[in-house]
Amino acid sequence: MIRSIATILLAALSLQAAAATPEWKPEKAIEIIVGVTPGGPNDTTARMIQKILQDKRMIAVPVSVSNRPGANNALAWLYLNQHQGDAHFVAMTLPNIVTNRITGSHELSVADVTPLAQLNSEAIVFSVKTDSAIKTGGDLIARLKTNPASISIAFSNIGSANHVGAGLVMKAAGLDIKKIKFVAFKGASEAVTALLGGHVDVVASSASTVTPQLQAGAFRMIAVAAPKRLAANPNVPTWREQGINASFSNWRGMIGPKGMTAAQIAWWDDLLGKLVRTDEWIKEVTQFGWEAEYLNSADSRKFLERQHDELKVVMGELGLAK
Repeated sequence: MIRSIATILLAALSLQAAAATPEWKPEKAIEIIVGVTPGGPNDTTARMIQKILQDKRMIAVPVSVSNRPGANNALAWLYLNQHQGDAHFVAMTLPNIVTNRITGSHELSVADVTPLAQLNSEAIVFSVKTDSAIKTGGDLIARLKTNPASISIAFSNIGSANHVGAGLVMKAAGLDIKKIKFVAFKGASEAVTALLGGHVDVVASSASTVTPQLQAGAFRMIAVAAPKRLAANPNVPTWREQGINASFSNWRGMIGPKGMTAAQIAWWDDLLGKLVRTDEWIKEVTQFGWEAEYLNSADSRKFLERQHDELKVVMGELGLAK
C-alpha cells in the first residue's frame, strides 16, 4: 500500500515537473536580427543579450547577431517573417515597429509579428560638435526661429523615437517642423559619423550613442528630453529647464516571427525573464544609463498596442502621420 502511494506521488510530481517545463526548446542556433547598423543602442542591446546567454550558458545552442538595416527596420522584420513560426529567429524592436505604419513608410505592423518582451528605454539627448557656435538648447531654438532651414538635425530612421522626440521639442518651441531640415540615417552610428564629419549640425539620439564622443571631447550635449537630468550627465539641463516643455524616450524590445506557438512563446518568456535578472544585465543597463523596463510577451503586446494609439495622436499633431 505504501509503495502504491509512493508510486502515485512520484507520478504526480513527474507530471508537475513536465507541466512546469516549456514544451519547446531550440534545436539549432538562435539568430537575433537587428534592423540598424552596428554600434547603436539597439545593436548594443542585442549583443549584450548574445554575450550573457553564451557566457552564462543559459541555452545549449549558439547565438548570433545579424544586422539587416533598411526601410526603417522593416527589412529586418520582413526577413524575420520569412521564418514564420520558427522561434530560432528573433528580432530587436524600437518605436519604428509602431511608427512605420503610422507614417506610411511600411505596412508591417505589430499584428504581423509576435511580441516577446520590452527590455529597456533611454531618454533622447541633443548633441553638437564641441566647436559649434550652438552652446545651449536655447541657442539652437533661437537659430531655428531666425531661419528654420539653417540648422540640420540628424537622427536614425524616419518615425524613430529620435525623430518623434526632435519633432516634439520643435513643436513645443513654437516652430513649424515642416520647415526644419531633418536628416534621417539608417542607424544612430551613421548619424554620429555625419556630425563628426561636419555634414550635419545637431544629432538627436540616445545618450549612450554619443557617450564615446562626449568622453573624447568631440561632442557637447546641449539638452536632454527627459523630466529630470540624467545621472550620467548631471551638468546637461533638460529642455524643460530651458523653457521647452517636451520629453520623450526611446524603448527597445524583442519580437519573434508571426505564427509562434504558445510553447515557443513560453520558452522565450522563461529565458528573457531570467536574463533580465542576471547581475550582468543589471550592471550593463545601469552602466549605459538606461531604464530597465522588462515586460513579458503578453504585457509587451499590450504595451505596443497602447504605443500605437498614443503615438498616432502625437505624430498626427506633428504632421508625421499619413
